[in-house]
Amino acid sequence: MRRNIFIIIAFIIALNISAEARTLEEIKRTKEIRFCVTAYAFYTVIEPKECRENCKVTGPIYEEIIAFVKTLGEDITPKFIHVEWDEQFHNKDGKTILDDSYTPELLNSGKCDCYPNNLTKNDWRLKKLDFAILFPSRMMVIVNNANKKNFKTISDLQGKSVSIVENSAQHTWIIEQNKFKFSKKTVKIKLIREEIESINSIINGEVDFTLIDSDLAIGFAKRYPKDIAVAFSVTPIDEIGWAFRKEDKDLISAVQFFFDEQINNDASVYNNIWQNHFGISLKKFIRLIKSTN
Repeated sequence: MRRNIFIIIAFIIALNISAEARTLEEIKRTKEIRFCVTAYAFYTVIEPKECRENCKVTGPIYEEIIAFVKTLGEDITPKFIHVEWDEQFHNKDGKTILDDSYTPELLNSGKCDCYPNNLTKNDWRLKKLDFAILFPSRMMVIVNNANKKNFKTISDLQGKSVSIVENSAQHTWIIEQNKFKFSKKTVKIKLIREEIESINSIINGEVDFTLIDSDLAIGFAKRYPKDIAVAFSVTPIDEIGWAFRKEDKDLISAVQFFFDEQINNDASVYNNIWQNHFGISLKKFIRLIKSTN
């Protein structure tokens, strides 16, 4: 009987440990690192679409993750959990509160160790997360090719319609414009789950424009050259990267060190990934964005 009690207690302790946030030391001890991934344009393709775990994950971000995990040791295994974009920012009540400071529950519980989904570092996210920065970018206006002549400045967006991912940096930007600059002629917002839905809604004439980062703009323009056009940028340079708990300084430092090495080595895995998927190396992309400042 006493032995059974000890087994039950040990099981409860094990559950509690697995439900707590994890450090780099814990990751190496358990030989598993947990990535919460979103279906992110052509960056991350998840099949089947409605799966949660044991999904098939492909795309540039997957390739970047695998390259990083190898630096932690040959015996470290990546685990992938499929989440919705907004879920990354949920508190313990399953809500995203932009103005509140808290650790998102997926990270706080130990369900995830990292969000590798190319998140833009902005003020409200810094209340919840810390970042390892991979590249700079700009927020670009994407329109149907046939309508490009009607979109020359930010003022041309007033009174138009946009499709946007909920609680993306682009969604935040539109909300701010509607409060102030566009207050008399607000932009009508259509919330969608994935960036490809935005592109399709532009092509099909369902909305007037969408906003995406420069890297996505290059990728989509390459894939749909006859259908969409990049009109102009609407923001200064943003910083984009992977996100973590604020406490995970060792893990953040390890990822940032790896990123910096990859960027500066012309023949690195990351530069080759970008060359293969975008037709431009990561190093050259960064140089291009910075030159437009």
